[in-house]
Amino acid sequence: MAAFGHSSSSRGATRSPTASLLDKPEKRSLNWKRVLQLMISAAFISGVLAFAPRIMDWLNQPIARVEVHSGFEHQSRQDVEKALEPMLQARFFSLDLESMQEALLGLPWVKEASVRKQWPDSVMVNLEERQAIARWGKHRLISNEGVVFEPNSLEGFSDVPVLAGADESAEEVMQQYLAVGQLLRPIGLRLKALTRKDSGSWSFVIGHVQVNIGRDRQMERLQRFTRLYHTRLESRWSEVDRVDLRYLNGAAVAWRKKAAADAGL
Repeated sequence: MAAFGHSSSSRGATRSPTASLLDKPEKRSLNWKRVLQLMISAAFISGVLAFAPRIMDWLNQPIARVEVHSGFEHQSRQDVEKALEPMLQARFFSLDLESMQEALLGLPWVKEASVRKQWPDSVMVNLEERQAIARWGKHRLISNEGVVFEPNSLEGFSDVPVLAGADESAEEVMQQYLAVGQLLRPIGLRLKALTRKDSGSWSFVIGHVQVNIGRDRQMERLQRFTRLYHTRLESRWSEVDRVDLRYLNGAAVAWRKKAAADAGL
């Protein structure tokens, strides 16, 4: 063991010049091109960060123009502008389009509404108005889709028919109104009012005459009324006060010149 150790020590003492050179660390030159690229990138990023608020402020413009596409037959432009005004205080990127749409749909005459932004400073609005076909009670209107709504004014609707019933039956009443009107139009009669009672019974008014058709076999009774009008009532229509069709096969007529009388029909 001692000899093995001596021999090893002796070899270590006589190192070759070549081995000595290999043990020295190699010197590397600095990559100045890469350093310059990093410095330019850092300067660019710093510049962008410094000017970012100003750039965003320029991009995020206040709203300067609102363009509304609508026929404006009943809903006024002033009401549309008033509904949108609180939300237009926000800048372009902060606009809440959903809230704007909900505000427009809250206007009585607006059936559908769409809102979109157009950079840099515009809002585009498209509106579709409801089509009112009759009054609903004293202060409201009903659309051709059976939607009851209350406009700011009923001006221009004083001569349209008046429909009445529970609000939940509005669509049914509207459909009945269209059906009855279609049946009466060929004989020259026009509905003035139509009512559905809570019991489900129906009545309508033509001019000064009230007609009761009850709750069952409504179309059958309406057809009976048209035949009765043609054969017996047309020539004396100004004398008729009420017509009651709630009978199996006949009708009762109350005349205006009598308190109550049966025409013998």
